[in-house]
Amino acid sequence: MTTLLYRGNEYVQQNKAAETSPVQLTYRRNVYQGRLNEAALHNVALTGVQLTYRGVSYTR
Repeated sequence: MTTLLYRGNEYVQQNKAAETSPVQLTYRRNVYQGRLNEAALHNVALTGVQLTYRGVSYTR
């Protein structure tokens, strides 16, 4: 069994590690830019919204 170290404490791994193949991640600039623009538009739409946090009201 494998010995694991977490915050200074050693543990013996009880389960076998998953034997999956690694996943190749990709960066898609157009998807990222599109979602960034959507978030910016959503934030502009929230301007002037009345928010309340712990009984205190705020205007954004």
